[in-house]
Amino acid sequence: MPKWSWKWITLSLVTLSLAACNATPGTDGSQENTGADQETNQTRNASAGTGNALDDPSSGERKTIVFSAFWPNEQYEQAKKEYEATHPDIEIKLQYGLSTPYSDEGGDEAQLNADMEKYITSTNAAMLAGKGPDLMDLRYLSAEDYTAHRLLDELGKRMDQDQTFDKSDYFTHVLESGRNEEGLFSVPLTFSLGGMIGDQAAIAQTGVKIDDRNWTWNDFIATGQKLLAAKGPYKTVIGNGEGMIAAAGTDFFVRSIVTDNYGWFVDEAKRKASFDSQDFSELLKQIKGMFDDGIIAGGPAYFTNVTINSPTDYLTSLQAFGDQTAFYAKPHATGAAAGAAFTKEYNLGINAKSSVRDESWEFLKYLMNHTSFGFPINKQRYMEDVQELKDKGTIAPDKTGPLQGKEFRVDAAKLDRLEDFVNQAAQERNESGKVLDIVVAESAAYFAGQKSAEDVARLIQNKANTLLNE
Repeated sequence: MPKWSWKWITLSLVTLSLAACNATPGTDGSQENTGADQETNQTRNASAGTGNALDDPSSGERKTIVFSAFWPNEQYEQAKKEYEATHPDIEIKLQYGLSTPYSDEGGDEAQLNADMEKYITSTNAAMLAGKGPDLMDLRYLSAEDYTAHRLLDELGKRMDQDQTFDKSDYFTHVLESGRNEEGLFSVPLTFSLGGMIGDQAAIAQTGVKIDDRNWTWNDFIATGQKLLAAKGPYKTVIGNGEGMIAAAGTDFFVRSIVTDNYGWFVDEAKRKASFDSQDFSELLKQIKGMFDDGIIAGGPAYFTNVTINSPTDYLTSLQAFGDQTAFYAKPHATGAAAGAAFTKEYNLGINAKSSVRDESWEFLKYLMNHTSFGFPINKQRYMEDVQELKDKGTIAPDKTGPLQGKEFRVDAAKLDRLEDFVNQAAQERNESGKVLDIVVAESAAYFAGQKSAEDVARLIQNKANTLLNE
């Protein structure tokens, strides 16, 4: 599945704003998903002349939850099948935005783009008209703007009032990362981790001690200077790129670090940026200093940036970089929270206007408790996945990857260390949005010696705030 740029997030924001201006009572905003039947529960009940089944429990009518996502998803299909088998009074109606098969290996990109645009605009229009799906995967949609328009159900209150729901069963930092002053309006089913893989054997040769539990970029710079001074096997501390892919120039690193610390510099709920702070101008100076001193450069290095998508991916990534490697938390900006960076995946929300909000919440809980891919939000599912790996004993990686399908043994000790990073995930990464593009574009003048870090920071602040308040 391809990764898409901020283009679609921007489209979501623009079309939501336009739809908000144009929406009027009685507007037909029913969602059209590439030809699929997109009737909402409200529309179905009205056309059938039965009224709202939620208001009349004695009606005995089978209730339908419309669950919308752009990409077809086998996990959703399996969950639907299992849930309906144990809840005969509930039908889960899955609706997808993609009209024709597409993958990185092939597909009609023009049709994909058309599907994406139609999915975003039709979903926004339907939501603003008080219609739309009951439950939705918010990928490519603007959860923040849906929240601002009060289009999503407040899930934090449901969690607090539901006696069957125990927050301690989940990775709480990740679960509640979207909470703001108004509440919590979406929850992820899974997440990924951002960090670094380090060559432990090479680091040991230098005698330099590594403490990544609470290090800032200042701490990392001091450690990097010691590693270079030790004249060990590498001439660079951290590679400019991610995984096996090298990058050129400062763009990648600026984007990567701001992505990891996005919530420290941008409050999307309040539509406010803080790039004019000393912390940000200091961060720019730190990045420039690392490039100037050779701490960041292309080629082999003591550390490599990585994104880890699951326990299996964690072990496979470590193995790809050598037998004696370890995962490390990335340094954080001064003042920001310590801990591994994470990205929420499969973020779901409930339509505030749905007539089956309670039923949708029950199904959402089922998804949270039965999702077993990536890093599951449910702690028990995560522990079961890890134990299954240990019991299996070996991993056969993809033949097209760096290990070329060569089977290797599961390292139980490394899996045990992974649990600390998962439990301490603290910094939510934000990889999308024009704010990051503004940061990268405007900071180039500082790295070229044309403007001071403070001048660039003020310029970024002004442009970011303008964008956030459009």
